[in-house]
Amino acid sequence: MSSALTSSHFLQEMAYPPYCIQPLKSWGMIAIGGGGGTAKTGVTNAVDLKWIYLNQSSDPTNNKCSIQNVNSFTQHDSVMRMVSLRKQHEYLILALNRQLKVIMLKASHREMDAGLAPNGLPPSPTHHQDSVPIIPVQRFVRRRHNSSTSSTTDPINMQHRASVVLHRNGQATVDAIGNENMTSATPTSRTPSFSLASAASTILNNIYTVPIHEQHYVNALVVCPATQSKLFVGASDGSLAIYEIIWPAVSSADRLIQLKLLASFKAHEKEIDDLAVDPFGTWLISVSRDYHVQIRQCSPTFDKHSELDLSQFGMTKISKTSKTSKPLYRIRHVRFGVVPSSSSSNAAFFLYTSLIPQAVVDKSASCIIQWTENKQREFIVRQRRMISYDRISAIAVSNCGQYLSVGDSGGFVRIYETDRLKLLYEHRAHSIFVTDLAFVLREENYLYKTSVLSISADKNLYVHNVHPPQANIFSFSFLIVVGLLLLFLFLSQIRFRLH
Repeated sequence: MSSALTSSHFLQEMAYPPYCIQPLKSWGMIAIGGGGGTAKTGVTNAVDLKWIYLNQSSDPTNNKCSIQNVNSFTQHDSVMRMVSLRKQHEYLILALNRQLKVIMLKASHREMDAGLAPNGLPPSPTHHQDSVPIIPVQRFVRRRHNSSTSSTTDPINMQHRASVVLHRNGQATVDAIGNENMTSATPTSRTPSFSLASAASTILNNIYTVPIHEQHYVNALVVCPATQSKLFVGASDGSLAIYEIIWPAVSSADRLIQLKLLASFKAHEKEIDDLAVDPFGTWLISVSRDYHVQIRQCSPTFDKHSELDLSQFGMTKISKTSKTSKPLYRIRHVRFGVVPSSSSSNAAFFLYTSLIPQAVVDKSASCIIQWTENKQREFIVRQRRMISYDRISAIAVSNCGQYLSVGDSGGFVRIYETDRLKLLYEHRAHSIFVTDLAFVLREENYLYKTSVLSISADKNLYVHNVHPPQANIFSFSFLIVVGLLLLFLFLSQIRFRLH
């Protein structure tokens, strides 16, 4: 489905396969993480910070969107998942296979009075292993290259980015500075809270890691959005770890958040595929390949409340001779979204899940299910929408709750309106499966009804826009003429009666 009311734009080819994308609230930027395994393949593992411009470009053939590389820093392992938090500063928590990495991002300002390089840029800063190289933002436009590892600075006019202060004689960028505090202890054997560097060196040492058991991998990561006080981590062995997020005092805003382990237990028999927490911090949904989707309380003691009923979508026998059955479909992704004001529902939030066939060889269609909570605090199906005969590989919900985006293994990206799951946009942007999707935050999008960023294992980054309805000038003119004619007839009738 492609029309004049939608558009798709290629933004950049990454230097590595990207796996996750996260909008950042502080500056309207995005963070992209991924990697190919530097030790085995030579492909970089990295996190890139970027600005997306929906109405500016130095490319004369593209006047709708562009991208600017702000900063990039490499990792010792692939970045599989990430979440962001924000109070005094913006923080990123990365899932690097067998450990979590906590990073604080800060706006950085550099004065230019000390002198400029011959090309008008400040001298290149020294690069550290665990620090983000500073890439200055200029006030003029130069042609950019479609490569996330290009050494050429990609400056662009950014005066409308009011949340980042620009000094008259200075520049602004975003830093993630510091060194890792490495340790080999597991979450169950280390002390509940994690020590930070001394006060004198906190500013220069604000990255640290939390190790996971060496046999387990981090599969899912979610933060309680209501309070930003809990982090839930799902592992490849089915275990669930819950951390309390301890924020620094306002007087110590340059210190890192701390993670305190509250609980760690075996929630599922097989790996946890995905986690989601509702907007009010009441329910935690965990999805596993053991055919179970559990609903737990988000507060201690994190008891299991119920499960989503998968049997309603069909059952199949495990073998021809066995009497035991298993669900025909399984849920792969879970996301919560607030109910938009335009919705006919009285609920506060919806739950969205992908529904894919259990067997890889099964060519049945994949679906999106919209669930709502009834008065008995049970989740029931509100709507079911068939998406594709390719397996769903990524989903995302806009922060306004009005739109849902779905990516599949065939490279298609689709955007739906959530109240009736009406298809608004469909385009095959990627050559292989979509790895992640992210909506441009509603408060940052002043041009379109909504915009979605998509990444794929093909290394490409795209933006997909749904345009506001365009007024038809001929229809508008016709309505004016009809209105004037009716007014004339009405006035004529009044005049006739008066005479």
